Amino acid sequence: MPTTDTHARPPGASPPRHRVPWRGAPQVYWLVVACVSAVAALYWGAVNTEAGQAYEDAVLEGAAQAAGGLADTLARALLKLTPLVAFGALLGAVVVGRRRRGWATVVLAIGIVVVSAGIVQLLKLTLTRPVLLDVGVRRADQSFPSGHTALALSVYAATLLAIPARHRRTAGALVGLWALGVCLAVVAADWHRPSDVLAAALIVVAVAAPACALAAELNPVTDGPMPDAGRRVALVAGGVLPVAAASLVLVDDGPSALSLGLAAVLVWGTWTLLALWWLNRRG
Repeated sequence: MPTTDTHARPPGASPPRHRVPWRGAPQVYWLVVACVSAVAALYWGAVNTEAGQAYEDAVLEGAAQAAGGLADTLARALLKLTPLVAFGALLGAVVVGRRRRGWATVVLAIGIVVVSAGIVQLLKLTLTRPVLLDVGVRRADQSFPSGHTALALSVYAATLLAIPARHRRTAGALVGLWALGVCLAVVAADWHRPSDVLAAALIVVAVAAPACALAAELNPVTDGPMPDAGRRVALVAGGVLPVAAASLVLVDDGPSALSLGLAAVLVWGTWTLLALWWLNRRG
């Protein structure tokens, strides 16, 4: 007597999507702890020591001397457009995510932006920059961490979380390049010190990690593991490209304080983009 295969799929049907077991709570916990510890270390080393203040003052002086040049003009134009671009990118992610990923994931994505901005503003209001040097540039300002950096990177993280996997590469590349440009622009335009940018990036990763883990629990589906080619591309992008790009920055006018600061921001920003991409690998 013939039997019916109850698991058979009709011709042309897409393969079933499968659950990915996730036991990432300890990993998320330690990632958050590591990011918070790194922010504290940055604040102590760059803001509360004479050596840190002297170096970052030299970065500000280098950026001030480059004012009026092409790089400075482009950086300031990018920063003026940052709120508008951020709103447009986030709105697009919400519209697409609402239909494809559901409201719960969209709310988590918006939460990354809101919580990151809130933490940054709270720290800017509470953390002081003591005057440790006899001379310096804007020695007593409270620019730690960078609000523009947190906004750009958190919008990037929200976009990755809300956008479906099949559109994530395109959207991530476009928004990621803009976010990385903002990270560099705030230093090149003499708005922030490198430590301000690095701390803001760490805060966004710390906020995005639990949000991405929760989203994976709420919507635990995936298109499968990253192929070997994808892993190779990620390795090259994470290791070779930032170093090569940073070397180009240094060749510009030698290893000045400004060029070293921009190179550090470039590498750190690239690693942050990759970390946020990795956090969304399960969705």
